Amino acid sequence: MKKLFVTFFTAVISLFAFTAFAADMLIQPNQLPQNSQQFISKTFKNANIVAAKRDKNSFEAILNTGAKIEFNLSGEWEEIEAYSALPDGLLPAAVEKAAKSQGGQIIKIDKDFGYYEVKLNNNLELKIDMNGNILKRKMD
Repeated sequence: MKKLFVTFFTAVISLFAFTAFAADMLIQPNQLPQNSQQFISKTFKNANIVAAKRDKNSFEAILNTGAKIEFNLSGEWEEIEAYSALPDGLLPAAVEKAAKSQGGQIIKIDKDFGYYEVKLNNNLELKIDMNGNILKRKMD
């Protein structure tokens, strides 16, 4: 009976470990979708991809600058986070203008349906619609 329990317990642990490993799989940077690779080389000109991974819903690239970019399965960016200011032009002009009017530099962008969530280096978090209207402001 004890041997059966140990065997069952080992099988369950192995299944959980396999599932956790399969959820996040390291990949080579050249295995990212082509449009993701082009986006990185165009937007982050002097940066290199140091790590890439894939799960069932997305890809992620980590750059040598510390920036982290999440892409959907189609290769379009969904979220970008960095330790320093992100490049201009990632947001629609009205959204970028609204974010910059709050002082600070943009260090995180999260696309959502109909709006963007933006974090500034002054710890201000904003929710901005496509027309540049600030829907929500909060200090982190």
